[in-house]
Amino acid sequence: MFRVIKNWSKNSNGSTQAVQIIGFIIVFGLFVSVVSVLLNHFINPHILPLTNEVAIHPYRALGLYFAFVAAASVIVPIPTLPIDLLFFGLLDPIFVIVVRVAGGIAGGSISYFLAFNYGRPLLRRLLSEKNYGFIEKYSNTLNWQQFFIIAMIPVINAELMAYVGGVGKIGYRKTISTLLLATGYRVLFVYFVIHYR
Repeated sequence: MFRVIKNWSKNSNGSTQAVQIIGFIIVFGLFVSVVSVLLNHFINPHILPLTNEVAIHPYRALGLYFAFVAAASVIVPIPTLPIDLLFFGLLDPIFVIVVRVAGGIAGGSISYFLAFNYGRPLLRRLLSEKNYGFIEKYSNTLNWQQFFIIAMIPVINAELMAYVGGVGKIGYRKTISTLLLATGYRVLFVYFVIHYR
């Protein structure tokens, strides 16, 4: 990772682009976090129709939760924190943790597949040749250790990293195993820190 940063610093153009990309990822992660906190603050989870569904049919509600988390992992800006807290408050936390992580991995697999098959052609059409060349160069040189470190940073959206793994040459198993760890520790953080505040 430090070789890549060193190479970026040698080239001022690459340094500017690297700072822009890292800044975008951090700002995007902060945006999703702020939306999650605002939704959690202003929406009372006990008046939602989902509360009744959970009380009457808990396993059906877990299935809906799985589908929601998988969809939210593919459509990255959808925050799951309010729904996570609702389910932690209404059901057995072990079931919620397992379903949350499984839904995140299912959505991450779909995101990886989409990025692997359609990511580079889409980026080639959307970006200028210079910016696409930059993305292609660094996605080809990104290794698993760098990907792991970036995915474990709490502000960076773990679901977004599935797209990065699909565009890069990291491989499905390494991408999904990293996302498993990143999603797992974030769900445990939500349960132990935010849920019990």
